[in-house]
Amino acid sequence: MRGNDTRERGRPRFFVPGQAADGAIIAIAGQDARHIVRVLRLGPGDEIEAVDGAGAERRGRIVSVDDDEVMVMLTEGSVACREPSVFITVLQGLPKGDKMDEIVRKNTELGVSRFVPVVTDRTVARPDQPGVRRRVDRWRRVAREAAKQSGRQRIPDVLDIMSFRESLEQVAFDAGAGNARDGDRLILLLWELERSRGIRDVLRERAGVGNVLVFIGPEGGFSADEVDEAVGRGAVTCSLGPRILRTETAGLVVSSIILYEAGEMG
Repeated sequence: MRGNDTRERGRPRFFVPGQAADGAIIAIAGQDARHIVRVLRLGPGDEIEAVDGAGAERRGRIVSVDDDEVMVMLTEGSVACREPSVFITVLQGLPKGDKMDEIVRKNTELGVSRFVPVVTDRTVARPDQPGVRRRVDRWRRVAREAAKQSGRQRIPDVLDIMSFRESLEQVAFDAGAGNARDGDRLILLLWELERSRGIRDVLRERAGVGNVLVFIGPEGGFSADEVDEAVGRGAVTCSLGPRILRTETAGLVVSSIILYEAGEMG
């Protein structure tokens, strides 16, 4: 196990917008700047690791600091890609409580590229409008921190909360989803009543697929109408085996299997 990636490197890791070049001076602002100054207590001459919007990793030397902005000069680095070759989108039926935090955190560590929180027929947790924005903002912060901790080169996207139908129309069946060709996309729906088709069989039939979207139901699973609608639009139902997994466990298991079959683990 790799443990905390930033500790092994010896330099704290931060994401910076855009594309940067060796010798560029960049500004780190907001919460990250405050963390550098107030928590890590770093100052001019100290080093960090900066990851730009293209995933390039560079050593950075702090030039100047104040409470809300840290100026950093970038030095040598690497543009080698360590992100998974398969783009995984987890379309998660909105769970109760704070379970979504853990779903985002653990799946980000594994290598999931995008999360879509989905309100389904059996969703119990239905936040009001003020609560929706707070929740999505929190999940984005969780994804960012998990990406930093696990050594990711990009922060997974966390989309706004959608209805099941919106997720079908706007995400899963968008030809550009995941920057993959339309024919290079596999849509899975985990369904506890599927008896004839396991996830391994589906993945091996579509070996090499570069864009996998996975629908995971909330605590009560998907309704029959939702399953029919998804299948009618090309989704493939599959099982994770004879045991019923909690919603917060299912995504972690299926993401691990997808990455293993793609040669990204072990």
